[in-house]
Amino acid sequence: MLSTFISSFKISDIYYLLTTFIILYVSRYYYNYLTRINPLPGPFPLPLFGNVYQTLGYGFVDWLMLLHKKYGDIFEVYFAGQRTIILCNTGLIENMNVSSTKTKYPYRLIIPEGFKEYGLDGTGLVNNTDPKNWKYNRQFFTQAMMTPSFNHQAVEWTNELWLEMESYWNNLGENRELDLLQWMHRFTNEMIFRISTGVKNNCVYSYYHTLMPEDNTLNEEEKEKIKESENVIQSLEVGKVKSLLKNRDYFFDKLYDIIKKRRIEIDNTPLDQPLRHDMLTSYITANTPRDINFVRHGDTDADLLRPMTDKQIMGNILDAMGGGTDTTANLLCFTAYYLGHYPDVKRRLRQEFDEILGSDFTKSITSKDLDGLEYCEAVIKEVYRLTPIAFLVGRVNVEKDTVGGYTWPEETQFQILYSAIMRRKDYWTDPEKFDPDRFYKVEESDKYLPEKQHIKTSYTLFGDGIRICPGRKLAMIELKFLLSSIYRKYDIEMADQNAPLNYFSGLLTVCNDLIVKVKPRKF
Repeated sequence: MLSTFISSFKISDIYYLLTTFIILYVSRYYYNYLTRINPLPGPFPLPLFGNVYQTLGYGFVDWLMLLHKKYGDIFEVYFAGQRTIILCNTGLIENMNVSSTKTKYPYRLIIPEGFKEYGLDGTGLVNNTDPKNWKYNRQFFTQAMMTPSFNHQAVEWTNELWLEMESYWNNLGENRELDLLQWMHRFTNEMIFRISTGVKNNCVYSYYHTLMPEDNTLNEEEKEKIKESENVIQSLEVGKVKSLLKNRDYFFDKLYDIIKKRRIEIDNTPLDQPLRHDMLTSYITANTPRDINFVRHGDTDADLLRPMTDKQIMGNILDAMGGGTDTTANLLCFTAYYLGHYPDVKRRLRQEFDEILGSDFTKSITSKDLDGLEYCEAVIKEVYRLTPIAFLVGRVNVEKDTVGGYTWPEETQFQILYSAIMRRKDYWTDPEKFDPDRFYKVEESDKYLPEKQHIKTSYTLFGDGIRICPGRKLAMIELKFLLSSIYRKYDIEMADQNAPLNYFSGLLTVCNDLIVKVKPRKF
C-alpha cells in the first residue's frame, strides 16, 4: 500500500502537499490568534514572523514608542511565536516590582533556546528561573559586594586604571580623534574582570596598542595578550551573537582556569594569612572554614549552606561581567554626549567637582568624595531617563494575576516599557526637557510636584523588586569616578558637534560610537 502510494507520487504533487501544509499552518495560527485569551490592541502579526517585519526601518524602542502612542498603555506584540504584553503605566505594574521573594513575578523572561545554546540557563542570576538556585546564587552575589573592603578596593582599582588610561590618552595627543565608547568598554570590562576574579586582563593596555603604529618592541607573548584581551571584549559585547558563540568555549575555558588556579592559591595560603577581597575569593570560600564574607544569614536550609561549585561560580562571574561592561560604558558615553550639548549643566557639574575634589589632581578620589557628588548623580539619572539602556524590563508571573482589568494565566510574558513611563507628562515636569534638577534636592523646590509624587514608581536605573541589579553600587562608583576624573581636568570635544547621538536600539539601546577629542581643560 505504502509502496504503491510512493510510486504514484509525482513531483507536481509536492506543490499541492506544501500548499496544503501552509494553509493548515496559517489557519491554525490565526485560529489561535483570534481565540486568544484577553485580546488586546496591537499590530497585526504574520505567521512565523510575528511583528518583526514591522520593525524594519525603526529602532526597536522608537517602534514601541509609536505603538504606545497608537494603542495606549497596554498592548500586545508577537516575537518568535511568543505573545508579549507591553505595559506603559505605573498603575499596571504595582505588583511586579515587589521586593519580597513571595512575589508573583520572580522572573524576567521565559528562557529562549538561544540562552540554552550559550550555556546561560540555570546559572547566575539574570537568566535563572529556579527559585532555590537563584536564591542560593543571589546571597553570594550580595555578600561579595557587601564586604567592608569592597568599596575601598573598587575605588582603589578605579583610581589605578584611570591613571593608566589617562597616560595613554596623553601619549596619543589632544588632536587625536578617539572613539570614547571603545575606551569605556575596555575600562569597564577591565574593572569588572578584576573585581570579579582578582585578575587584571589589561584590556585598556591592549586597546591602546591596537591604535599605535606597528610596535616592534612587543614580543610574541605581549602580542598574544593583546589578542586575548580583544577576544574577551568580543565575547561580551551586546548584539554580536556570532562573536559570542565563536568565543564561548575560549571564554568559558579561561574562566574555569582562573577559578581552578585561585582554588589552589587559597588552599596553599596559610590560615593566619588574610586573603584578598574579590568576588571570586568570596565565592570560593563561601560556606567553608576560610569564609571571608562579612554577612551571615540565619537560613538553615542545607542547600543554601553548601560551598559553590565551579559552574555556579562561573555563572555569577558571567552575570557580573555581562552587566558590568556594556551598560556602564554606554551610559557614560550618553552622558558625555549630553554634557557636550548642555554647557550650563557641564559648568555646574565642574563646579561640584571643584568644590568637593579640590584642585589637586594628584590626590586620589575616595569613596567619601564620590558620595558627595549629588549633582553628578542627578545628571546620570536624567541622562538615563531620556536614553534608558534597558528600556524594556521583563516580568513573568508564576501564578494567575490581574493586570489592566484582565486575569492572566501563569507564565504570561510582560514587558514594562520604561522609555514611555519615564516620559509621561503626568509623572514628570516638562518630560522632554533635559533637566538634572528634577533629581537634585527636589524636596527643596515646589517646581517638581509630579516627581515628588511618582518618581519612586516611575523611574528605574538599576531595575526594581527582587531582580534589582546587585552591582548598582559598583556601577555608580565607576560612573561618578570617570565623569569627575575626566571633566575636572579635560574638555571632551565632539568631532561633529551637530551630529545626532549615534545609537542602535535592539534589546538594549547602545551607543554605536562617540568620536571625540580629549583636550586639557581651559580654566
